[in-house]
Amino acid sequence: MFQYVNPLAINGSYGTLENIYWGLPIVIYPFLSGLLAGSFVVGALYHLFHMEKLKPISKLALIASFAMLLLAAMAPLADALQPSRAIWELYFRDHFPYSPLAMFIIIWTVFVITFLFELYYLFRESNIKRAGTDTGLRGKVSKFLTFGNMDTSETSIKRDHKALWIISILGIILSILFHGYVGFLFGAIKARALWSDPVIPPMFISSAVVSGIAFVGLLYIIGFGVFSNKNRIEADTLDTLNLALIYAIFADLFFDLIEWLYSVRGYSSKGVYTGWHGVFSWGGHGPLWFNYHIVQLLFGLIIPVILLIIFKGIRRSIFWTFILDAIVTIGVWEMRYNTVIGGQLPAKIGQGLAVLHIPFWSYDGYLTGIGLFGLGIFIIFVFGYFLGWEHEPEGFK
Repeated sequence: MFQYVNPLAINGSYGTLENIYWGLPIVIYPFLSGLLAGSFVVGALYHLFHMEKLKPISKLALIASFAMLLLAAMAPLADALQPSRAIWELYFRDHFPYSPLAMFIIIWTVFVITFLFELYYLFRESNIKRAGTDTGLRGKVSKFLTFGNMDTSETSIKRDHKALWIISILGIILSILFHGYVGFLFGAIKARALWSDPVIPPMFISSAVVSGIAFVGLLYIIGFGVFSNKNRIEADTLDTLNLALIYAIFADLFFDLIEWLYSVRGYSSKGVYTGWHGVFSWGGHGPLWFNYHIVQLLFGLIIPVILLIIFKGIRRSIFWTFILDAIVTIGVWEMRYNTVIGGQLPAKIGQGLAVLHIPFWSYDGYLTGIGLFGLGIFIIFVFGYFLGWEHEPEGFK
């Protein structure tokens, strides 16, 4: 279990014992949902705007996005005391579909169904080819996934592309709804000053796109650089990804600036979060000041965007792209942590700040987080193996 102690308030008076109910799995949940939303946007750009430089990573991005979609639903279940009751509670209780969480379940379910159609049309042609050449398990799975449609005529392929174009539009809308709704859930909680903010939903969406681009960049470099025997890493693809990352970071910084002015400068009731004894206060007084100002803003957004703008060679560099994408992903993780945990630290019925201790073995501890991320990697490998995540160059057999 988490241990919540506040024996002595920061201002010198005794505080009141406070409970932090949303722990590490709830931090992981919006982080994973952000990765899936951003990854889907990257994968859909090729089908919507025919950006040829993103064609090599379109399949990889959508496989990663679908894996995160499945995994995102498991994070809240890891936090639940009785996850076996999830199906009944979420779909068949009388609050469905009227409560805010029930509306989220509707969005997630529609997204899963939409994604299944996206994967069918995206991989239908390659599944047909593999079913005709592979006599093993992959070939049998590929033949099953064609659902009997073995037509590879030009008309059929054009029909697939048209379907992908329509589904990609719907998928981007659902991506925005899916992750924007996570921000809405936090923004609608007026009992916590840090969450009761209209800028939370768009800030979650912009940071999701940032994390998705960086995540796909990492997978592209690792996958094509280590595991691919068909492709090599293209500098033009890296450059396009990094240019998209620049625009996404600018959008995210815009909302972060609004949030910073709104809270740090004291224009709201959030002074408890940023004052001399606040959660994000400078000089080591606030427990999350380093996470927020240094990791999330400085290293996670400001330094990467400056380097990408000034040094054009970095945008085409495998090494520097990998480093910056890793730093940006960590920065977005800190944003999720600062929001979820930081909003719960100030005492509501006492004084001072609660002290959070995250255990290793508990259901809401580090081991659960390691297991969730490990499961995500496993799902990506499984789907990548059976569907084929690599781009197939012309003439490659």
